[in-house]
Amino acid sequence: MLKVLIAEDDILTADMLSEVVVGAGYQVCGVARTVDDAVAMGKIHDPDLALLDLRLASGGIGTEIAAQLARGTTMGVLYATGNATQFKLTSDNGQATLSKPYRAGDVLRALELVEEMVSTGRATRPFPSGFEILPRPATSTEIRGPDGLEPRDPDVARLLRQLAAFGGFALGESDLGKVLAEAARVCALSLEVPLCNISRYRSEENDLLVEAGVGWRPGVIGGVVSRADASSPQGRAFTTGGPLICEDLRQDVSFLLPAFYAEHGVVSTLCVIIKNKEGKPWGVLEIDNPRKQVYGEQDINFVTGLANVLAEAVEASKHNAATKGSLDRVNDMVADRDRLVAAQARLLSEKAALAQELQERVGDSLQLVYTMLNKQISSTDEDGGKAGVAAIARRVMSMAKVYDHLLDSGPARTIDFGPYLSSLCDSVKDLENPRHRDIKLTCDWQPLMLDLDTSTALGLITVELLANSFLHAFPKDVGSITVSLTVSEAGDRGKIIFADDGVGFVEPAESERRGVFLVRRLARQVDGTAEVRSDHGTTWTLDFPVASSRASTTAIAKESATASFGMDR
Repeated sequence: MLKVLIAEDDILTADMLSEVVVGAGYQVCGVARTVDDAVAMGKIHDPDLALLDLRLASGGIGTEIAAQLARGTTMGVLYATGNATQFKLTSDNGQATLSKPYRAGDVLRALELVEEMVSTGRATRPFPSGFEILPRPATSTEIRGPDGLEPRDPDVARLLRQLAAFGGFALGESDLGKVLAEAARVCALSLEVPLCNISRYRSEENDLLVEAGVGWRPGVIGGVVSRADASSPQGRAFTTGGPLICEDLRQDVSFLLPAFYAEHGVVSTLCVIIKNKEGKPWGVLEIDNPRKQVYGEQDINFVTGLANVLAEAVEASKHNAATKGSLDRVNDMVADRDRLVAAQARLLSEKAALAQELQERVGDSLQLVYTMLNKQISSTDEDGGKAGVAAIARRVMSMAKVYDHLLDSGPARTIDFGPYLSSLCDSVKDLENPRHRDIKLTCDWQPLMLDLDTSTALGLITVELLANSFLHAFPKDVGSITVSLTVSEAGDRGKIIFADDGVGFVEPAESERRGVFLVRRLARQVDGTAEVRSDHGTTWTLDFPVASSRASTTAIAKESATASFGMDR
């Protein structure tokens, strides 16, 4: 029995995943909400597969779990998440991703594919909806040292994971001192050197002060300085702006080395600058070794990448300091308003954080409801009951897709409706089209930015019309459906055409009921029109304005909830 580790910060989703996995014959060896808990469970139970979300509690990232558990093992890693597009994942992070919303069957099939990839290196189609195999990372060429010695062969994948993990830490930590200390620790540990230091440039003294480091004797950090000129390795890197590499300082007489080099027996050194947004560099990141060492291209790239992350952290620290200084001056000048200004800033920050959290939670909740509805369909015997539950599932899936695309677009309330429409078509096809049916669905679209309310209404119309075609248009289980989205030349109107070559559709006179009623009410919500024509099949034409969409999410939800399910053929 294969063991599966689950990392998911939403408790209900985690419980659902655990139930599905156990029901399929796997053993769940642990369910964690944070990176630390997942790593601890993994080290104890040695899982065969890991089912990971990317954004976890306490600010953790799912790739950190894979980085700490998967190295040197055959553990398969599947990321089941709605945030995959926000991360540049490669095969160094795992085998595959499964995007939300997903069904229970999708999760099980994806786990089977990951298991196959671990054992054979291949994945046999078909793939479930939203399943993507992670690509291989780009590679680069190693170099040799000037004396013919080969540089050490670092684990590039490990270095990339360490750099990514540190980047996440640095961007989330406001204390620059902690960021510098962690950078020195990560750099020394990753490149397997005993000494690392970070020096800050002081313009008045024109020197470099050691601000952080690892491996040094007491008194070096915060007490040792070097001149910011070509006489020292740090100074030369600082003045030239490029990496300074010396495999053997004993053979280079051009330096006037500070005393702490000799005190620690430093032989080899690599220095890179930490840039400033303007003017001279902020400082220098340096690694040292008491043994002769040839530095390769991957070493240089890693130290440079770490220095670039530090440069961003320095800029963020300056910005925070400037902001704090401005607030302090305002507080000094307007003492009576200081608490109000601070409260407003705090409320704005809390509002933004709560909005993001709410957005993610809504997406997770819709995913959970969608999965539960699909399970209910499979356990319902009565055809009418199945149809009703399926109709609800379609509408939940439509809204879940909206939130999925909204998360990818950041804090804006608009999404590119074209990719959302294409994603909806794929999901409806998977939901409505069993394998024994030969019904083709194609979707063509042009880029079109729409607000959340309009996108929700049009999404509900889309799933309603597509489901109607799948359910009623093809009694012989053969046919085709096309969906096209176009934008007028002026960019002020959009048009969606739904067409099938099925048995046709006879609309009752004065039809104001069931699916037709829902489609037309939703079209009116966005100030649009919905016309149907049945001639050798059925064609719906939906025309709507782009700039004046004023649909209400509440009204849309109410219309969707109160309308009957399905349309008559």
